[in-house]
Amino acid sequence: MDEPVVNAPTRPAPTAAATVVAALEHAGIRRAVGVPDSQLAAVLDAMSERMPVTFTAREDVAVAMAVGADLAGERYAVFMKNAGLGTSLDAIVSLAFGADVPLTLVIGWAGAGADKLPHHTVMGDRTLPLLTAVGIEHDIVPQDGADPSRCRTRAAACRTKRRPYALLVEP
Repeated sequence: MDEPVVNAPTRPAPTAAATVVAALEHAGIRRAVGVPDSQLAAVLDAMSERMPVTFTAREDVAVAMAVGADLAGERYAVFMKNAGLGTSLDAIVSLAFGADVPLTLVIGWAGAGADKLPHHTVMGDRTLPLLTAVGIEHDIVPQDGADPSRCRTRAAACRTKRRPYALLVEP
Protein backbone atom coordinates (compact mmCIF):
# COMPACT_ATOMS: atom_id res chain seq x y z
CA MET A 1 0.00 0.00 0.00
CA ASP A 2 1.31 3.42 -0.92
CA GLU A 3 2.13 5.85 1.85
CA PRO A 4 0.20 9.12 1.72
CA VAL A 5 2.18 12.10 0.54
CA VAL A 6 2.63 14.56 3.32
CA ASN A 7 3.25 18.12 2.31
CA ALA A 8 5.77 20.16 4.18
CA PRO A 9 4.22 22.67 6.53
CA THR A 10 3.38 25.89 4.78
CA ARG A 11 3.53 29.39 6.09
CA PRO A 12 0.15 30.89 6.79
CA ALA A 13 -0.98 33.26 4.07
CA PRO A 14 -0.28 36.89 4.92
CA THR A 15 -3.23 38.91 6.08
CA ALA A 16 -3.87 42.59 6.63
CA ALA A 17 -4.06 41.94 10.37
CA ALA A 18 -0.66 40.20 10.45
CA THR A 19 0.95 42.95 8.36
CA VAL A 20 -0.43 45.71 10.60
CA VAL A 21 0.58 44.02 13.85
CA ALA A 22 4.09 43.28 12.52
CA ALA A 23 4.55 46.92 11.50
CA LEU A 24 3.32 48.20 14.87
CA GLU A 25 5.50 45.86 16.87
CA HIS A 26 8.56 46.66 14.75
CA ALA A 27 7.98 50.38 15.42
CA GLY A 28 7.89 49.70 19.16
CA ILE A 29 4.17 50.36 19.54
CA ARG A 30 2.76 48.49 22.51
CA ARG A 31 -0.76 49.96 22.83
CA ALA A 32 -3.57 51.12 20.57
CA VAL A 33 -6.43 53.57 20.95
CA GLY A 34 -9.21 54.61 18.61
CA VAL A 35 -12.73 54.28 17.31
CA PRO A 36 -13.71 50.71 16.39
CA ASP A 37 -15.02 49.93 12.94
CA SER A 38 -16.36 46.64 11.58
CA GLN A 39 -13.99 46.84 8.62
CA LEU A 40 -11.04 46.74 11.03
CA ALA A 41 -12.48 43.86 13.11
CA ALA A 42 -9.79 41.31 12.16
CA VAL A 43 -7.03 43.88 12.64
CA LEU A 44 -8.40 44.90 16.05
CA ASP A 45 -8.70 41.24 17.08
CA ALA A 46 -5.08 40.63 16.13
CA MET A 47 -3.95 43.80 17.88
CA SER A 48 -5.83 42.93 21.07
CA GLU A 49 -4.01 39.57 21.20
CA ARG A 50 -0.67 41.41 21.30
CA MET A 51 -1.34 44.70 23.10
CA PRO A 52 -3.94 46.60 25.14
CA VAL A 53 -6.57 48.23 22.91
CA THR A 54 -8.67 51.15 24.18
CA PHE A 55 -11.84 52.38 22.47
CA THR A 56 -12.83 56.04 22.35
CA ALA A 57 -15.97 57.77 21.12
CA ARG A 58 -14.12 60.20 18.82
CA GLU A 59 -11.01 60.01 16.68
CA ASP A 60 -9.61 63.36 17.82
CA VAL A 61 -9.79 62.13 21.42
CA ALA A 62 -7.79 59.04 20.42
CA VAL A 63 -5.16 61.26 18.76
CA ALA A 64 -4.93 63.45 21.88
CA MET A 65 -4.53 60.37 24.09
CA ALA A 66 -1.82 58.92 21.85
CA VAL A 67 0.09 62.21 21.67
CA GLY A 68 -0.01 62.61 25.45
CA ALA A 69 1.08 59.02 25.95
CA ASP A 70 3.96 59.45 23.51
CA LEU A 71 5.16 62.56 25.34
CA ALA A 72 5.12 60.45 28.52
CA GLY A 73 7.16 57.69 26.86
CA GLU A 74 4.44 55.24 25.73
CA ARG A 75 3.95 54.43 22.04
CA TYR A 76 0.36 54.10 20.88
CA ALA A 77 -1.17 53.42 17.47
CA VAL A 78 -4.40 55.23 16.61
CA PHE A 79 -7.07 53.31 14.67
CA MET A 80 -10.11 54.66 12.86
CA LYS A 81 -12.21 54.47 9.72
CA ASN A 82 -11.17 56.93 7.02
CA ALA A 83 -14.27 59.05 7.68
CA GLY A 84 -12.74 59.67 11.11
CA LEU A 85 -9.62 61.05 9.49
CA GLY A 86 -11.55 64.26 8.84
CA THR A 87 -12.63 64.39 12.48
CA SER A 88 -9.06 63.93 13.67
CA LEU A 89 -7.13 66.19 11.28
CA ASP A 90 -7.05 69.24 13.53
CA ALA A 91 -5.71 67.14 16.42
CA ILE A 92 -3.14 65.47 14.15
CA VAL A 93 -1.91 68.78 12.76
CA SER A 94 -1.99 70.83 15.95
CA LEU A 95 -0.94 68.15 18.45
CA ALA A 96 1.08 65.48 16.63
CA PHE A 97 2.84 67.74 14.14
CA GLY A 98 3.07 70.55 16.69
CA ALA A 99 4.76 68.36 19.32
CA ASP A 100 6.77 66.27 16.81
CA VAL A 101 4.95 63.10 17.83
CA PRO A 102 5.22 60.39 15.17
CA LEU A 103 1.74 58.93 15.32
CA THR A 104 1.10 55.65 13.57
CA LEU A 105 -2.42 55.56 12.20
CA VAL A 106 -4.30 52.38 11.25
CA ILE A 107 -7.11 53.47 8.95
CA GLY A 108 -9.93 51.32 7.59
CA TRP A 109 -10.26 52.52 4.00
CA ALA A 110 -14.00 52.51 3.28
CA GLY A 111 -14.88 53.41 -0.30
CA ALA A 112 -11.82 51.74 -1.81
CA GLY A 113 -11.57 48.67 -3.99
CA ALA A 114 -14.88 46.86 -4.37
CA ASP A 115 -16.58 49.03 -1.72
CA LYS A 116 -18.70 51.31 -3.91
CA LEU A 117 -21.32 52.44 -1.39
CA PRO A 118 -21.99 56.10 -2.22
CA HIS A 119 -21.53 57.33 1.34
CA HIS A 120 -18.19 55.47 1.53
CA THR A 121 -16.74 56.57 -1.80
CA VAL A 122 -17.05 60.26 -0.90
CA MET A 123 -14.24 59.89 1.64
CA GLY A 124 -12.66 56.83 0.02
CA ASP A 125 -11.82 58.79 -3.13
CA ARG A 126 -10.28 61.59 -1.08
CA THR A 127 -8.30 59.65 1.53
CA LEU A 128 -4.98 59.35 -0.36
CA PRO A 129 -4.98 62.98 -1.57
CA LEU A 130 -5.83 64.14 1.95
CA LEU A 131 -3.00 62.16 3.56
CA THR A 132 -0.60 63.45 0.92
CA ALA A 133 -1.75 67.06 1.32
CA VAL A 134 -1.21 66.93 5.08
CA GLY A 135 2.17 65.23 4.71
CA ILE A 136 1.35 61.83 6.20
CA GLU A 137 3.32 59.01 4.58
CA HIS A 138 1.26 55.89 4.05
CA ASP A 139 1.14 52.33 2.79
CA ILE A 140 -1.86 50.43 1.50
CA VAL A 141 -2.52 47.08 3.13
CA PRO A 142 -4.78 44.76 1.10
CA GLN A 143 -6.81 42.11 2.94
CA ASP A 144 -4.36 39.43 1.77
CA GLY A 145 -1.54 41.37 3.40
CA ALA A 146 1.19 43.63 2.08
CA ASP A 147 4.93 43.40 2.08
CA PRO A 148 5.45 43.39 5.84
CA SER A 149 9.08 44.42 5.56
CA ARG A 150 8.15 47.55 3.61
CA CYS A 151 5.49 48.55 6.15
CA ARG A 152 7.81 47.82 9.08
CA THR A 153 10.62 49.83 7.50
CA ARG A 154 8.43 52.82 6.65
CA ALA A 155 6.73 52.85 10.06
CA ALA A 156 10.12 52.81 11.80
CA ALA A 157 11.54 55.47 9.44
CA CYS A 158 8.61 57.80 10.12
CA ARG A 159 9.08 57.28 13.83
CA THR A 160 12.77 58.19 13.48
CA LYS A 161 11.85 61.30 11.44
CA ARG A 162 9.14 62.07 14.04
CA ARG A 163 6.46 62.18 11.32
CA PRO A 164 3.03 60.53 11.25
CA TYR A 165 2.57 57.36 9.22
CA ALA A 166 -0.63 55.62 8.14
CA LEU A 167 -1.46 52.05 7.26
CA LEU A 168 -4.55 52.10 5.02
CA VAL A 169 -6.39 48.80 5.31
CA GLU A 170 -8.43 48.01 2.21
CA PRO A 171 -11.91 46.53 2.60
